[in-house]
Amino acid sequence: MDASGYSRGAESMKEFVEANVEVNVGPIHRPPAISKKMMAAIGGVFLIWSPFLVKKIVSGDTLLHDKYMWMTGSIFVYFFSVSGTMHSIIRKVPMYLEDRNDAGKMIFFYQASGMQLGTEGFAVGFLYIVVGLLLAFMTHVLVCVKDRGAQRLLMALGLIVSFWAVKKVIYLDNWKTGYGIHAYWPSSWM
Repeated sequence: MDASGYSRGAESMKEFVEANVEVNVGPIHRPPAISKKMMAAIGGVFLIWSPFLVKKIVSGDTLLHDKYMWMTGSIFVYFFSVSGTMHSIIRKVPMYLEDRNDAGKMIFFYQASGMQLGTEGFAVGFLYIVVGLLLAFMTHVLVCVKDRGAQRLLMALGLIVSFWAVKKVIYLDNWKTGYGIHAYWPSSWM
């Protein structure tokens, strides 16, 4: 068997050497990743720390009990789901390309429906985050404002910014794919 038939593991290298050089390599000795002294030290630290941990959990004073940590985490998950980050990581999508005509220029948005750059996803994800946060602001915070004029002004500004963000996402999709998105108006409304 040639060298390409072997993997890079220790056993495979041992087999390769024994097969080609005809030398007995002997057993492969692997020490444990954590020694017995290290395990004892980790166990001691855990035993000392465990009463403090139990006290924190019982009193409800951990990061798992903090609502702002959960809100931040949900925004983080939402951003990475709408920006296509997992697609970019799995497919090893580049963030940008170098322009072929000008080596000093970078291309952040590529006009083709078959390829997406990482910055395109981040831009669309950011715009969706803006819309989502404004929607949460209008439904949870704005209803507590006492002044009706300020409430209406902030509602109008939130709707205008949300409309602008959705319009930019639609424009980017239209520019990239060439397909236009048209509003549907029933004929009875005209």
